Amino acid sequence: MSKLRIKNLVDHFDLEVISGSEHLDNIIEVYGLNRAGLELAGYVEKDDQKRRVVLFSNKENNYISTFSPEEREKKYYSMLKIGIPAVIITERFHDEFLAKVTKDLEIPLLRVVGQTTSEFTQQVLGLYDDYFSPTEEFHGSLVNIYGKGVMIMGKSGIGKSEITIELVKKNHLFVGDDRIVAMRKASKIFGKSHEILNNLVEVRGIGIVDIAQTNGYQVILDETEIELIIDLIKFGENGIDDTDRLGNEYNSKNILGVKIPHIRIPVSSGRNIANIIETAVAQLKIKQSGNWVNPTKIISNRIDKVNQDDN
Repeated sequence: MSKLRIKNLVDHFDLEVISGSEHLDNIIEVYGLNRAGLELAGYVEKDDQKRRVVLFSNKENNYISTFSPEEREKKYYSMLKIGIPAVIITERFHDEFLAKVTKDLEIPLLRVVGQTTSEFTQQVLGLYDDYFSPTEEFHGSLVNIYGKGVMIMGKSGIGKSEITIELVKKNHLFVGDDRIVAMRKASKIFGKSHEILNNLVEVRGIGIVDIAQTNGYQVILDETEIELIIDLIKFGENGIDDTDRLGNEYNSKNILGVKIPHIRIPVSSGRNIANIIETAVAQLKIKQSGNWVNPTKIISNRIDKVNQDDN
């Protein structure tokens, strides 16, 4: 995973660089933003631990303005001299002494424009997740079908890539093929393509295909939550068909501590696997909606009704 640098924040959020442009390669090593209430009040930890980016907004502005210029400058030096990677201020924060101190300490001072503090904080943490979230890499294909992220797995040569192309032809969204990077964000698992393979699919007999060029960028999705895992298996492998034909309960697969619904679909000639996968996703959506009725119960009720009619 690449390192998160100050310039990534600047570019992603179009931040105004007030000073310290020569230090935008500073690495952010700690997740989160520090609102620095305790530090401005005088409590500053003295250990050597790494520090978060500091965010000053209207609340900090109102508090720090109650002090004299000398006290403000002293407070800034006390809290910022301990290795802060950058300071971000909102439009409503104004204090020339902060600019002076950050310049003296060679700390980039940035301003966010056009967003509320809460909006910006939420979006920053979303970007942080891409760099700090625990990850795991899988061999498979990832497609968003009917709004659900589906990871298609199976042994090499079973047809994952070909089925993925067929699903994209059916107007579902392509996320990645071959190397899928799964990330845990809060209690959910998100997946994306390995950056080297963005938009690419390898098809035996043709070679590497760029889905963005053959199907258009409108079918590309950078990232999706993984909500269903489908293992493709050879029908009757080892001479035994052990797939569940009547059960309607999902197994689960553990990814980074989160259990994801998991089913196995046998592959054989004559079976339209893309259609079957669409049906599996449709059934998952019905189950999650609370409107699902177990088909075995429907059959049982019908049998009971037939028996009653016969009597």
